[in-house]
Amino acid sequence: MNNKWTAALVLAGALLAGCGEEKEQAAHSTADGEAGRAEQETHSAGTSDESAAVRAPIEEAEGIPGEEKKAILAVLNEQIQSFNNKDLARYMATISETPKSFDYDEEKAYVEKVFQTFDAVMEPENITIIQYDKSAQTANVFMNMKSTSKDIATGKQVQQTTRQIMVFQKEESGWKQVSLFAME
Repeated sequence: MNNKWTAALVLAGALLAGCGEEKEQAAHSTADGEAGRAEQETHSAGTSDESAAVRAPIEEAEGIPGEEKKAILAVLNEQIQSFNNKDLARYMATISETPKSFDYDEEKAYVEKVFQTFDAVMEPENITIIQYDKSAQTANVFMNMKSTSKDIATGKQVQQTTRQIMVFQKEESGWKQVSLFAME
């Protein structure tokens, strides 16, 4: 596989903020086909060969004010729509200018290059706010992200689903993405 396709797979796995995310390997996707319910695979610590993976539900955080939940999900939706529409200005408006897990300018240059090279579509599933901290004004949003990347020059297409946690922080101008963690 050439470097261009390696970049496409990284894009697909990372979705947004691909420059500095931490990737971890996981055995299986958390998608189980149930609408509106996400699960995370856990493994028992037993030593017998009968040890099996157990699916634990991903649960929504408690105490999220309705207005804040709506605002967080709206900025996530805006980010995905602007990415899918190759609208760099709209996309960057959803990113903090002081992110924690990537560099803002590198992200902008990377996404611009992706828009020029690929037709990429992101489709989130099982979106769940799994942690909300009112005092820190942060929210962690879990999702299974289905991504399809098609090389504009060759027409070759790659599809992948990753598990992601996007971290949003409330700033003066509203909720902005500050970090992304993706797992295959």
